[in-house]
Amino acid sequence: MATPERDPLVSYRLGAVRVGVLITLLALASLVAFRLIPGHGRIPTLPYIAILVAAASGAAGVRLLPWDRLFAGPGGVRAMYAWSVLDILLVTAAVGFTGGGGSELFLLYGLTTVFFGAAYPPKGQVGLLAFTFACYLSVLAATGWHLGAGVVFFRCASLGMLAVLVSFLSAQLIRHINSLTEARTRTERWAELLKAVAASARRMTLDSGAILDGMVDGVVGLGFDAASVSVFDHETVTFFITNHRSLPEDYVQSLHSAREDMPALVRESGRTVVVDPSHPPDQGATLPLRDRGFGTMIACPVWVDGWLAAALVGFSQEERTVSPQDVEAFELLASQAGLALQNAQRFEETLRSVERLEELDRLKDDFLATASHELRTPLTVIMGSGFTLEQQWDQLDEPLRRELLQAMNKNAKSLDTLIASLLDFARLGADSVAMSARAFPVGEAVGSVVSLMGMLFDGRPLTVECDSDLMAVGDPVQIERVLQNLLWNAAKHTPAGTHVTLSARADGGRVVLSVADDGPGISEEELRHLGERFYRGGDLNARSTKGLGLGLALVKEILELHGSALEIESQVGIGSRFAFRLLAAKPDDEEAAPTQLSRYDATATQGRP
Repeated sequence: MATPERDPLVSYRLGAVRVGVLITLLALASLVAFRLIPGHGRIPTLPYIAILVAAASGAAGVRLLPWDRLFAGPGGVRAMYAWSVLDILLVTAAVGFTGGGGSELFLLYGLTTVFFGAAYPPKGQVGLLAFTFACYLSVLAATGWHLGAGVVFFRCASLGMLAVLVSFLSAQLIRHINSLTEARTRTERWAELLKAVAASARRMTLDSGAILDGMVDGVVGLGFDAASVSVFDHETVTFFITNHRSLPEDYVQSLHSAREDMPALVRESGRTVVVDPSHPPDQGATLPLRDRGFGTMIACPVWVDGWLAAALVGFSQEERTVSPQDVEAFELLASQAGLALQNAQRFEETLRSVERLEELDRLKDDFLATASHELRTPLTVIMGSGFTLEQQWDQLDEPLRRELLQAMNKNAKSLDTLIASLLDFARLGADSVAMSARAFPVGEAVGSVVSLMGMLFDGRPLTVECDSDLMAVGDPVQIERVLQNLLWNAAKHTPAGTHVTLSARADGGRVVLSVADDGPGISEEELRHLGERFYRGGDLNARSTKGLGLGLALVKEILELHGSALEIESQVGIGSRFAFRLLAAKPDDEEAAPTQLSRYDATATQGRP
């Protein structure tokens, strides 16, 4: 297990302690040699030995102190001050016993001055230098002023200059150490932030829920106490919390106005918003969680395909300043999450497209089976009747020949109807198709359709509700085809006795035409496929009705060219309603020249009042 790196300033002070002990030992060795070498002058033996023993004991004690633990708090610096004071006192005693003011041991004051100049802050240096001057002057007062005032002044000034020089050099060194410490702290913090972002990225998948969970976990990994993902609903100007960590439950469950709170500030500005001691909130800003103990907050926009989809919000209970590195990491996390959500959405769209293609392939197979059956049945009858007439014309009596001819004509007409449906749908699907739109009386169109389709409703009551003066804009021939198809569906897919209503009414600037029944209704699964090409409800092998599944698809195409759409409402066991809307017209508009409705015109008119 790797041990944590030591604070550089602590390492510097530990080095100063080691060097101080070494210098003390060297000084003791020099003092012993000084006493043994001739020419040292008169030195009292016992006091001199006592000073050496005291200095050696102090050095040993200093060496044995637990400096690592002491420097973890203020005790280390205080112990160094005590050590320096003891050294200055010992040097003062040595100077006093070796000649007073004229002693050569005055140079030892230089060693203590260098040490405290290198190891202490300026205030401590000034105090220790003043203490040194006081001790030296006390020695001079006790042993006699054998030196001139100029010499004393120069000696003290030399110590002061030495202290200033060493203080300057140590200040530059400590400043450099502090700069390196700050740089290392920033680097370590940035590494932690990148590690948190990378960990969040590794947890992100193509699952939107997992991505949102990874976002809030990533925010907590950046050092925040709580986090949330606030998803915007721009239509209602609200936001709601989808994923969160460590937030009040009532806040999470509420629907919030997108005009207040941190997500609102993001929505308004479109960029990251920070609230901390350095960035106080604007007056009047509503921040409900600030009153619940969260002093620092940051919110960042989450963009998905160029749209502001959500806001990623981080909360901290401690009022701390959010660093630029925190902001950058937060934005990196939000950007990464936005890309992940975008990829997830595209994957889901691709998956839906694949499912749709599979469904279309199934519908194609269904259509081919249906078309083969629907075309082959009348063709078989035609061929069989024709062959019989050709081979046995003379043997057949007149009624039988007429019956066979009627069967041929009936099935030929059925075949023609199927082919016409395919051709009509093909023409309507072409981009170049245009219809002749004009004002026409709705009642006439409804009456024409009912007279043509009435025979289909022998077992079903058919009610017609239509205002006689209703006028609409459209191609009356094609609108009649739409009504025919809707009535045909009602007749085919409802049992005998079902009540069917064909209605037309005014609704503002529109005319609403509908075909409703109280039949069995349509299941939700089939309802979402109605109007698709070749789709026919029910089981292929159990169908009792004929057709290619183009009726409602043809209706939707015709209505699209009119700038309208087919509205389908159905409930199983209650019934169904098929409706569409056309632009209303006035009776005097009937003589107006018809206009051509192209596919472009129809698209442009959709949604107009």
